[in-house]
Amino acid sequence: MVNGRGGHTIEKHKVHKVRGVALISALITAVIVLIVLGGLYFMLTRLFESAEAVRTYSSAREAAISGVNYAITSDVFDRIVYNQSCPDGTPPCPSSGSLTYNCCCNIRLQFRLKGYSGVFNNNVRVCFAGYRPPSGYAITGVAYSKLPPGNKGFIFSIISEVNDPQGLHNARIEAVYTP
Repeated sequence: MVNGRGGHTIEKHKVHKVRGVALISALITAVIVLIVLGGLYFMLTRLFESAEAVRTYSSAREAAISGVNYAITSDVFDRIVYNQSCPDGTPPCPSSGSLTYNCCCNIRLQFRLKGYSGVFNNNVRVCFAGYRPPSGYAITGVAYSKLPPGNKGFIFSIISEVNDPQGLHNARIEAVYTP
């Protein structure tokens, strides 16, 4: 009777069942990974709107605050201090070339507001407002003729204004920044 089974045992059937479960679990894992990747793509492109060249904000105030943050993270302070051309191509200081008060750069950013069509402008003005030696740093040069490294002690004013063409959303943020 033992020979009549033809070599079919329970152990052989268990091996085949395990292989089938592995295939199904691999397919389910692949589907879950695809759903997660699709969700990440949707979040990055639609919800965060990072794929667009023009940012979209929920309010004009948020756009104005973003203009101040952009000015802080840009190289506009170095451009003003060393009298290089501003982002719009104009020199920040008069042709004399020395750093004086009210050397300014203008930055124009474009944005959209949710629920409104069209592209609006955010005008950011960054000006050199003065100098104060920071605490803990030695005063160098004669009458502050030598610029400190890293623009330490310089005081800049930043004004970010947002006006849409309809006049519905207006915001103005003023900030003082010392690098």
